[in-house]
Amino acid sequence: MRPAPRVLGLLVAALLLGAPPVPLDPYPSPSLRDLLPYPPAKREALVARHLANKASLHLLFGEKAARAYDRLLRLELANQQSGKRSAFATAEEALEAAHRFLLAIGQAVRKAPVNLEGLPMAPHHVLPHAQEIRAAAHALGLPPGVLAAIVDNEQHGGDKALGLSRGVREVADGIALTLGEAPFSRTLGLAQMSWEDALRQEERLHRFGAWDPARPFPRTELEAREALEDPYLNLLFTASRLRGYFNALLSLPPEDTRPLEDPWLYYLGPAWHNYPLRAQNLETWDDSFNGFFKGLLYQVVLEGYWTLQGRRLLPLKPLGPGSLEAPSPPVPHLFP
Repeated sequence: MRPAPRVLGLLVAALLLGAPPVPLDPYPSPSLRDLLPYPPAKREALVARHLANKASLHLLFGEKAARAYDRLLRLELANQQSGKRSAFATAEEALEAAHRFLLAIGQAVRKAPVNLEGLPMAPHHVLPHAQEIRAAAHALGLPPGVLAAIVDNEQHGGDKALGLSRGVREVADGIALTLGEAPFSRTLGLAQMSWEDALRQEERLHRFGAWDPARPFPRTELEAREALEDPYLNLLFTASRLRGYFNALLSLPPEDTRPLEDPWLYYLGPAWHNYPLRAQNLETWDDSFNGFFKGLLYQVVLEGYWTLQGRRLLPLKPLGPGSLEAPSPPVPHLFP
């Protein structure tokens, strides 16, 4: 259901003025079988597959995460049937994508090698900045996996040959600078955070005690752009804007600084960061759907030690006093 014009107008005004968006209406929860217009045998097979995915996530992350997955899948299927924007064309594709991610999440939870083949992920951009991701997320009371999923979405988009994310922005910036014009892009850095939004985060960052009082807060476009080139500050500004969204969406007062842990944040974070108007309209797309599972996966990965080899994440055991294991062979290590 599309938001009323007044609600949409309030959202646009809020975004332009830097205020967090209006809270969402409750997500619909239609019958799963009503969302699967297939012959009975095929419909029941798809229901069984969904329930298997849900049960797997329940074992891995608990009941709330399983319910969040169920909510996301129903939203995706509802969009497919209504003709709204959806991440996939069919239920089979959505369930298969979820299944592939769940296999990788299960491997990570078991500290086994994680096979990322076929998953739209860019861990080589995320893991080198794991410390900054954790620090920025914790400073604003967010799960680190949410912030990591946003970085992955933005950087994976830039890695695609015809991606419309980082890659195109960097080319456009280069052309604009060559012509002596103002830079084309308004977003920069790891999370592609806009410099305008960065300038609006001062009050919230001070409220959370997240800003170094010895560092002057940026006041101009140039100062904001320079700050956003710093990976940690880029993530800190991103986490601050995200926390503003979350407090509004969860009907929390702006001054509420308690840590947030609801698994639905793994969907809301990538969706609202990437395209707030689509998120407000309850649409689904690749970055929002995949972002949910990326967030869960990175939440596990960022708690351990891993090395990336090709499209596989290999677990590492830190050596220290009392360890009986021999050091691993020399390979490129990424320590989240």
